[in-house]
Amino acid sequence: MQSFYNLNGKLLSSDTQSIHPDNRAFRYGEGLFETMRFTGDGIPLWAFHRERLLQAFQLLGFTLPVFFSFEQLQKEISSLVQKNHHAPDARIRLTVFRGDGGIWDQPKTDFQYLIQTWPLEKSSFNENGLDIELFPHGRKAVDLYSGLKSSNYLIYLSAARFAKEKKVNECLVLNQYGRIADGTISNVFAVQEGVVITPPLSEAGVAGTMRRYLMEQLSHKGYRVIEKPLDEDDLLHSSELFLSNAISGIRWVKSFGSKTYNCSMSARIFNEIIRPLFL
Repeated sequence: MQSFYNLNGKLLSSDTQSIHPDNRAFRYGEGLFETMRFTGDGIPLWAFHRERLLQAFQLLGFTLPVFFSFEQLQKEISSLVQKNHHAPDARIRLTVFRGDGGIWDQPKTDFQYLIQTWPLEKSSFNENGLDIELFPHGRKAVDLYSGLKSSNYLIYLSAARFAKEKKVNECLVLNQYGRIADGTISNVFAVQEGVVITPPLSEAGVAGTMRRYLMEQLSHKGYRVIEKPLDEDDLLHSSELFLSNAISGIRWVKSFGSKTYNCSMSARIFNEIIRPLFL
């Protein structure tokens, strides 16, 4: 079946080539992306996605054109999901980038966007658990840009390739201090003596929308949740690990090296917080 994507509000067939060799996102990684889940007739955590995008636009100096509005963007996403017959559950990727030009050039177009969709199965708890490792070959810088979902994704792609080589499901990326930043597509949560712990964003992890939602909901439902730096030793002394993102909600970690984990709290959190969100 033919599928489509949306480029600056215009529907194009998926076999239509539209990226110029001088595109600054292609040349330099100048851009950002947002991954969202479409469920039923809307996007869970849309307000969080919108806020994160606005903060990223400001940080990267994007000038929003007069024709752009988030209300129209929502409509275009929904329309594309329906056009591609990906409802009721779909994965959405929104990419925002500048136009063509060199490093010192003023791009012809300061703001462009691309919307893509893919079908998804109904969300469920991963009963078999994940096997994970640490990525040993790179470090993520702790700086003003570390919380962005940047188009410059090299360290995460390298970590994902390493995970595939090691035949594990996910790799965790370390920051410049050798502590846990995040996973290739996830934020990290550990459970120690009933307390849920996640690294603060100052540890270089992406500012995940699901991470934010979980922290709010866990506190609201009476769980004790704290932000604290985590290292390898902390992972080995945790009773549970789980990873979060906007597509899956949370995924339980079964093993890290020779260490194994249970999933009693992870399963409860999924049923209490994630499942109702994705209905």
